[in-house]
Amino acid sequence: MLEPNTTAKPESNLIDPEKLARLLDLELKQKRAEWKETAARHRRMRTNSYLFFFVLIAGCAIALVFLFSKASEERANRPPAPPTSAPGR
Repeated sequence: MLEPNTTAKPESNLIDPEKLARLLDLELKQKRAEWKETAARHRRMRTNSYLFFFVLIAGCAIALVFLFSKASEERANRPPAPPTSAPGR
C-alpha cells in the first residue's frame, strides 16, 4: 500500500484564492488576446475578399466597355455591302 506523504505541508492542499485569481486573470488575458488576433485575421480576410470582388467586377466592366467600343467601331467602319441582283432575272 502507498504511504501518505507525511513531509507535505497540510496547507498545500488548500487553494490560495489570490494565486487562483491571478492565474484565471492571466488565462483570460491570453484568451482575449487570441480572440482579438482571430477577429483581426477574419476582418482582414473579409476586407481582402471584398477588394478582390471589387477588382474583378471593375475589370469585367472595363473589358465589356472595351469590347463593345471595338465592336461599334468595326460596325461603323465596315463598307456597305454591294447590292446583289436576284438570280434568274
